Amino acid sequence: MQIQRISKHLANALALILLLLLGASCSAPVRVDWSTETEINTAGFNIYRGESPDGPFDVKINEQLIPPSPDPMTGGKYNYVDSTAQIGKLYYYQLEEVERNGTQTKLGVTPARAGGANWPMLLVLGGLAIAVLILWLVGGKRATAPRAAGNPANNPDASPSNEAKP
Repeated sequence: MQIQRISKHLANALALILLLLLGASCSAPVRVDWSTETEINTAGFNIYRGESPDGPFDVKINEQLIPPSPDPMTGGKYNYVDSTAQIGKLYYYQLEEVERNGTQTKLGVTPARAGGANWPMLLVLGGLAIAVLILWLVGGKRATAPRAAGNPANNPDASPSNEAKP
C-alpha cells in the first residue's frame, strides 16, 4: 500500500515536470541582432514581428522601448530575444527607431526561423512520459488483504444471513 502511494505521488510529480517541459518546448526563442552607427535624437527601438516579408508587422515583441546607446555618436550593438516564437515557424522582424520628438522610422526586415525540438529533448520527454505511465499503472493496482473465512464483516461480497443466531 505504501509503495502504491509513493508511486502515485512520484507519477504526479513526473507528470507535472513533463507538462512544464512540454510547455517550455512549445516556444523557441529567436534572437534578433542589430547595430547602429549613430543614434542622434534616438529615444529607443521597437521590434515588430510578422509572418510575411511584406507584413503586416502587427506583433510588437518588446514590452517597453529598448533604450538607445549611451553615446549617440558611436551607436551600439543590440540583441533582443523573442521568447514567444513558435517552434519551426518562419518569422520576419522589422526594427523601428523612435526619436525623441516622437517620429517613428521603420527600418529593414529580417527573416528568422524559430528552432525546432532537438533529439535529446524528445528523448527526455518520451522517457518521462513512459515513466509516468508505468508509475500510474503500478500505483493504480490495489492490494487486497486476505479475508478471514466465515466472517461476513471482512467479506463485502458475502450476503447477510437470515438465520437466527443461538
